[in-house]
Amino acid sequence: MFARIVGSVILALAVAWPATTFAAPQGAGSSTAKAPAARSPVDQGADMFRGYCGACHGSKGVGDGPAAVSLKTKPTDLTRLAVNNKGQFPAQRVAMVLEFGVAVPAHGSTDMPTWGSTFRVMGDEATVRQRVTALTRYLETIQVK
Repeated sequence: MFARIVGSVILALAVAWPATTFAAPQGAGSSTAKAPAARSPVDQGADMFRGYCGACHGSKGVGDGPAAVSLKTKPTDLTRLAVNNKGQFPAQRVAMVLEFGVAVPAHGSTDMPTWGSTFRVMGDEATVRQRVTALTRYLETIQVK
């Protein structure tokens, strides 16, 4: 039942999150028109984190989101990824988990959605890369020292 609810939420997010979020700013056609400032990947990642990850991982990423109590396994404290990896943020592993999920149950719950397939609904592979990169960069910024 919970998996069906999570699946519905994922689908709703996929439809609601516009693919144009990552589009390059466009001028109004005039060379003197000022384009809006481009948002950084970290800002984009923060927005996506709130929308995609916050329900389970919480607003600060410590695993205390409102949906966490419904899960069999407590969500990972995402602020301690670097601490748990000898002080180095595991960016490549984080990107792989975001795109493909957790393949080894001993390394975490397999309840986590696989965001790569959700992001593919929104655009091409470049869009998937941008979204995974933005989320990964944001997670790097919330690491405890």
